[in-house]
Amino acid sequence: MPPIAILVSFLLSFFLNACAVTTPEIFHNTEVEQFISVKDLPPKVLMALPKEYDKKEFTYKRKLKNGITSYDVDYEKDRKKFSIAYDEQGKILEEEKEVKFSDIPYDLRIKVEKILSEHYPNYNILLIEEVYTHSEMLLEVFFSHPKAKTGFVEAIFEYQSGTFREFVNIKIKSIETLN
Repeated sequence: MPPIAILVSFLLSFFLNACAVTTPEIFHNTEVEQFISVKDLPPKVLMALPKEYDKKEFTYKRKLKNGITSYDVDYEKDRKKFSIAYDEQGKILEEEKEVKFSDIPYDLRIKVEKILSEHYPNYNILLIEEVYTHSEMLLEVFFSHPKAKTGFVEAIFEYQSGTFREFVNIKIKSIETLN
């Protein structure tokens, strides 16, 4: 093979490999979370809270994503962490349960690891939640990475199929100590 053909072949191979490993930037929505006190909840959300708990046992957050405000109420039961998200009218949007990464199905763990590794090598998982909405079950993986726009990102997957839905930048607006 002539030297010029070897050089062209090498450069073409190098260029194609570079294109194959360079993934385009994926758009990330941003969710702004703010810790609030019980007095900051809309009256209809306050009325919808589970009655079997003392309101002092809850942690409250206001979230803004895609122009929609929701209110999360976090609590513990039998050493497990749960969260209920409400709209401003007190309607339940979703319920979340914290789980360990090792507790989710093996095939789903593999898909999660693949997506996170492709986009955020050396990620650090902070929290895994099973999410139950009215129509489906999702998996939310909250992780940190130094190259993330806000430092924290949530990856959302369909629980049954493992299909990746989206990355969401998590911006914590303020943290207050709640009594």
